[in-house]
Amino acid sequence: MKKFLLFIPFLFLLVGCGNMGSGTHTGYVTAIEKTGVIWKTGGVYFKTSMESTQEDHYCVENNDLYKKLEEKSLNKENITIEFHEEFFVAPWRCDYTVVIDNIK
Repeated sequence: MKKFLLFIPFLFLLVGCGNMGSGTHTGYVTAIEKTGVIWKTGGVYFKTSMESTQEDHYCVENNDLYKKLEEKSLNKENITIEFHEEFFVAPWRCDYTVVIDNIK
């Protein structure tokens, strides 16, 4: 029974858990990438304005959403992204803890 109880927290660490909040961000996709040695994960660099020096990093898990963001980046379109933040994200899912859910 002890082994089973110890296994449950470990399972949550493997897949990622703990939704810590959500929100929206309006701006421009400055770069989009797929990185990783074993697992290729999608990453997005996002700025509120093109002149801004602050750049935020987001994760993209959905391939269709990744392609839409890539298109928005090429066209330099002003968009609003919807995201959520997780306490921990497994390495095969994302490199960042903030995950893009949708774009408007």
